Amino acid sequence: MFRNIYGKRILFSLRDRSTMIWTLIFPLVLGTLFFAVFGGIDTSGLLETSPLGVVNDEAFRQDEAFKVALESVSGEDGLFELHIFENTSDADSALENGDITGYVIAGDIPTLIITSDGISQTIAKSFLDRFIQTRSSIIHVIATNPAAAADLPALLAPVTFTEEITLSNNPPSNVLNYFYALFAMVSMYGGFQGLNTVVYLQANMSALGARRTVSPAKRWKLVLYDLLGGLTIQFACLVILVAYLSLVLGIDFGSQVGLILLTCLAGSMLGVSFGAMVSVSSKFKENAKVAILISVSMLSVFLSGLMVGGINYIIAQRAPIVAWINPAARITDAFYSLYFYDTYGHFFLNIGIVFGMSVIMFIITAVFLRRQRYESI
Repeated sequence: MFRNIYGKRILFSLRDRSTMIWTLIFPLVLGTLFFAVFGGIDTSGLLETSPLGVVNDEAFRQDEAFKVALESVSGEDGLFELHIFENTSDADSALENGDITGYVIAGDIPTLIITSDGISQTIAKSFLDRFIQTRSSIIHVIATNPAAAADLPALLAPVTFTEEITLSNNPPSNVLNYFYALFAMVSMYGGFQGLNTVVYLQANMSALGARRTVSPAKRWKLVLYDLLGGLTIQFACLVILVAYLSLVLGIDFGSQVGLILLTCLAGSMLGVSFGAMVSVSSKFKENAKVAILISVSMLSVFLSGLMVGGINYIIAQRAPIVAWINPAARITDAFYSLYFYDTYGHFFLNIGIVFGMSVIMFIITAVFLRRQRYESI
């Protein structure tokens, strides 16, 4: 019996075009649009290291302060990639060939030689202006108060009041939350699977429901096997979406594949149970139930940050109760905490809430189904 009911439920779901469009095709298209629109946001504001030359003449070799200042802002993660030239002729040749964006000649007032204007040249000029201003201030202090010269090394030494730490080894991202909210939307759209399951088990909703109601099979088995079939399809849709975004579009969701799949399963259960509860707890026609499901789902997803970035954080600060009972926000936050946090406490808290919501809605569905009776079929 299980194989028969479960298999036919899966075939029915695959042949239900409207449900497959909303739970698979539409999310794939929307995810692709997100990638096309937001793909470069994380890197658009980053400054690239620019090649800067410096003439290694006598003035540069004797100016230790300038050498230290240049080295402190140069390197792999610095502002400049330093190129040392023995004379100005070599530096001019490199500048004409485009090997460097400009070069510096040391002296009392270091000089920047460039042939064009741009961001790299502006950064180099700003650095030199800041260095010249700082050194002039130090010289003025020494000239007016020679005794302060003894304290300058201590005053200029770097003092650390804060320590920079990272909560995760994963790079920060401004766009991942949109994709996480997309996963939450697909999870909530799993309500179509739960709604279809209940509709086709209610004698007053469809002819198929009437036939199944009078079948000799136990009703709890029909409900359970149908829900498992719908849950399988919904989980597969979420996994396909995650695989497409990560493997085809190259979006990094972290390396915790097992926990990502667990979150997809939790979201699928939440959506299916939500749809079943909406269907069984109201006496509206099927179209009205679909409207309720979509309206609640879109409101929940909106508050999780799909349409307006950052609104989920505003809700969490100003209305924390609303944030914690919002199922889409819990799914989004589960994905978020899994990516950004090295610890799993917050993740499992969200997963526990999602599973808890699912169990409560399944219980409500079971209570309503058990109370349903028909005078005649």
